[in-house]
Parts: sequence; C-alpha cells; structure tokens
Amino acid sequence: DEPADLRRDIETNLRTLGADQLAAVNLRVFESDGPDQLFDDQLSVMIEARDAGLIGGIGLSNVNRDHLLRALERTEVACVQNAFNLVDRGSAPVLEECTTRGIAFVPFFPLGAAFIRPNPVLTHRVVVETADRLGHTPAQVALAWTLGVAPNVLLIPGTSSVRHLEENLDVASIELDDEVREQLDAIGA
Repeated sequence: DEPADLRRDIETNLRTLGADQLAAVNLRVFESDGPDQLFDDQLSVMIEARDAGLIGGIGLSNVNRDHLLRALERTEVACVQNAFNLVDRGSAPVLEECTTRGIAFVPFFPLGAAFIRPNPVLTHRVVVETADRLGHTPAQVALAWTLGVAPNVLLIPGTSSVRHLEENLDVASIELDDEVREQLDAIGA
C-alpha cells in the first residue's frame, strides 16, 4: 500500500466499525528483504495515525528482524504477526527479539497453511503419533507447542464450529513434557 492508502484505509475501517479508535493496526510488509523507504513512509503514516488517536497501537506483520529494529528506533510496537509453526520457523529471530522486548508475537498459520495439501504440520508423523499418544488432535498438539514456545505468543486459531472452538480452548490446559517438546522441536531443526 502507498502511505496515503494506509491512512484512507484506517479512516474507512473506523467509519465501517463506527469506532473512534482501532485498538491496533498491523503494517503488513510485502516482499521486502529489509526496511526501505516505502517501509519508513508507511511507518510514518502509522505513527501519525496513532498520534492523532485513530489507532491505539502499531503492529507489524510479515517482517524480518531488521524491519522490527528499524520500527523500534522510531516507535513502540504493540505486536508482530508473522508465519510461525512447527515446520516453518523462519521468524524465530523475530520471535526472539519480541520475547526479549516484551512484544506480543502472534503467529499466523500456526497449523500450517490451509492451502498446502497435505498439511505439513497436521500430517507430520511426529505430530500425529504424539496426538494419538496424548489423546489430543494433531491441531491441539501443534497449537500447544506453539503456545509454549515463548511467554509472549498469542494464538488466534481459526474456528469453524463450537466443537472446534472447544478443542482450541482446551489447548491452554495441555502440558507437553520435556521429551515431547524435544521431539516436536526436532521437526523444525
């Protein structure tokens, strides 16, 4: 998005929602190896929107560690939303930086991308065997692992039914022992 489009989109969302302020808005980066002028310009618009009271916090999405550090030179960051799961840990440096700084990390595709068949997370042999052994679904095991990676991880898994919602809520009570965690950790190694 061009910087002017960001401001317009924020204002459109406010009107559509009938709100005075959006709690947080993520600046999503597309195909960028690192911070560039467009990123800086977009971030300036987000800072201006926050300072004007249109948004409460600035989030980043699909960023690398350099993007995060550049943003932090200029403003507080409420959260980072990047792809992260048992088989895709490319954002581990970003997660580590967020953990160190107390920034919420919200993994997208915590169960793997739905459009990749077969799903590399939910069909992984170790995940399936662990789920069977523990009496949980592969999705619950994958989400429990993700939730336990760091204290600042926030999960927003999709839900398609009440039963699915209940399964997702049960994830918070699943404790993976050290042996299970080591086996799951080895998937992404």
